[in-house]
Amino acid sequence: MRVFFLLALATLAAAEPSQLRIRAIDSQGGAIPQATVQVQCAEAARIALTTNPIGEVTLACRPPVRLAVSAAGFGPVQETLAAWNEDRPHTVKLDPAMVRNSVDVVVSGNSAVPVISGDALAIDSTGARTAFDAVERLVPGAFVTHRGVLGYGISTNGTGAISIRGVGESPNADVLIVVDGRPDFQGEMGHPLPDFFSLSDVSRVSVTEGPASVLYGSNAMGGVVEIDPIGPSRQNETRLTASLGSFLTGQYRLANGGTLGRLSYSVTAGVSHTDGDRDYSHFREGDTSLSLGYDFSDHWKATLDGRYGRFYVEDPGPVGDASEANYATLGRGGFSASANDTYGWTYGYIRAFGSYGLNFISDGFRSTDDAIGFRAAQTFVLSPGLLADVGTDDMHYGGEAHEEPGGFNFGTHHIGEQAGFARLQWLPFHRLRLNAGYRYQANSQFGGISVPEVGASFSLSDAYSIGFDASKGFRNPTLRELYLFPAPNPNLRPETMWNYQATFHAQPSRRFRAWTTVYYASLRDLIVSLGNYPNMVTLNAGDAINRGIEFNSEWTPLGHVRVQGGYAYLQSTNLAPLVPANKLNYSVAIPVRGLTVDFSGITAGRRYSDTTHTAYLGGYTGATLRLGYPLGEHSTVFAVVDNLLDRRYEFLPGYPMPGINATGGFTLKF
Repeated sequence: MRVFFLLALATLAAAEPSQLRIRAIDSQGGAIPQATVQVQCAEAARIALTTNPIGEVTLACRPPVRLAVSAAGFGPVQETLAAWNEDRPHTVKLDPAMVRNSVDVVVSGNSAVPVISGDALAIDSTGARTAFDAVERLVPGAFVTHRGVLGYGISTNGTGAISIRGVGESPNADVLIVVDGRPDFQGEMGHPLPDFFSLSDVSRVSVTEGPASVLYGSNAMGGVVEIDPIGPSRQNETRLTASLGSFLTGQYRLANGGTLGRLSYSVTAGVSHTDGDRDYSHFREGDTSLSLGYDFSDHWKATLDGRYGRFYVEDPGPVGDASEANYATLGRGGFSASANDTYGWTYGYIRAFGSYGLNFISDGFRSTDDAIGFRAAQTFVLSPGLLADVGTDDMHYGGEAHEEPGGFNFGTHHIGEQAGFARLQWLPFHRLRLNAGYRYQANSQFGGISVPEVGASFSLSDAYSIGFDASKGFRNPTLRELYLFPAPNPNLRPETMWNYQATFHAQPSRRFRAWTTVYYASLRDLIVSLGNYPNMVTLNAGDAINRGIEFNSEWTPLGHVRVQGGYAYLQSTNLAPLVPANKLNYSVAIPVRGLTVDFSGITAGRRYSDTTHTAYLGGYTGATLRLGYPLGEHSTVFAVVDNLLDRRYEFLPGYPMPGINATGGFTLKF
């Protein structure tokens, strides 16, 4: 009887409703007031609410919760929540019909709040091994180069270069990677190090296509990839994911989170390794992170996030090259400390951040790099239909480099930059939304630059909407281009780009939606190296016009069966090497009596393999099959087959990708 009584009390406690706060935001994080939020709690009837001036609604609810969020000028989003955090709002991003395309990706295995969303695509279902993998497999306009099963590498034959709509540069400095709100790039080279972006401490990845320089400044010319860590957890939970497969390729991720009074925390650790499909293509990587959160009051909260990783990667060289294989060892850490405020008429944050790295390459190159910065941003509700964002940031970055043997010293160099930015969003009436933004950035090397953007979106009906946008982006020369190699030029100027685009969104039924974007981008003063070493010069001598169209669709024909597809076509007057003009993404998810079958693929057209546009790499199709089966409430087993069709293709000349290969693993939650 006592056991029965305790079970009854537990059932009643579980049935008690808890507070759910929902915040509707746009693709840049701005609040969406007057959005319609339809909520169905457990088996209760559906109710409709309207967001307040800071884009929020609050109600008491029991899981599971079904949400349908819509707003004028935005495509609707549907989600199902299995749990939520009472201490912070659950954000719903309405982005496809907005003036800027953005795609959210959720790591379902690591997410502190399990989410199934029409906009959020599960990384797990694609079989992706890194955050960059997920971006390429889920965003048609994004392309990432590879050279093996694991390990992008660095230096001459390094890959992991990400381009968005053909804009990326080599090294990869035109697409900005933002981790927990801080720009993450190697201070001297100016590009990210993709092998550090494992999935050990990732809850969400957002991709913005097109310039985001008003918000983030330099390097956000082609777009932004924002990586959100797991963050402090309100759930006392531990998760372990482990996998092992072909070429002794393994990945292991451990995450633990919980609360200690007002303090919440999460700690993660991850290890990845492979022997590679070729001799001298080994890769080893390990990383760990710690995230702390403290609630001072209902209005003020603080977070502290830190991460450190280290990897060893070998470069076997192109097939048939008799030269000695190279290797590199890198260590990298970063932190961010934030104070966040939320009131009825305003919300924002103050954040300090930093990163550092130690880089060792077998050819003798040695370097250290660092970056430290400060950022503050605040949103104000000026009236129910008028919101203003204001912010400022300050960043200093650089490093020291030398070569061994020989002792040649490239010197120590640093650059400082300060900026202020503001954005306005106005709803003159229900179906029309106008936005504008401006940034002024001062740089210790190049002086000042102005960056504007304007846009509008209009809801033609509840099912159809259209948006327009014009925005400027820029990228400052890197310290490598200014002072290091192969032909440094301290007189280089920033690259610039103007982007114009229009997006049409349609959702004629609850089970189908699609959106199409056309764009025109004008790139000026691109930095190029001309001639052959040692008679080589680096100049602002490149220009390009990029035009393209992107199409995305989602269809749920029945039950939980889900079909997704996307296509991107790019036409450029100066198409960059290794970038395809055509790319097709597709996926099908089918549940079969508990078993989840996910099939996904990428088909890309041929690419130039050199800067002179005289040699090509052929097109390819890469297909992945993932099977997942729950053994109980707390455990799941899975298997992933990559290159399912066993195709032979290359991203980099002389580096054939592995044939068909497989991985098996499990996830435990306790």
